[in-house]
Amino acid sequence: MTAVEADAGRLKGEADEPGWEVDPDDEWGVAVIATVGRQLKLRREAVGMRAAEFGTAVGYGEDMVYKIEGGKR
Repeated sequence: MTAVEADAGRLKGEADEPGWEVDPDDEWGVAVIATVGRQLKLRREAVGMRAAEFGTAVGYGEDMVYKIEGGKR
């Protein structure tokens, strides 16, 4: 396993831990997360990648990509 693969595995585990959800009471935080998610989706679609392909490329699962794009993570 390379250092990149090890880091990707570590990040994937951290993102699945409790506490990474967006606090609905933090209006600025919700707005930033939603904006980042929209931009990520627009750019992913612009290059013709499916969510599963993008997830594999960055070391996350398809579900996590959808959660980020939807502003839930």
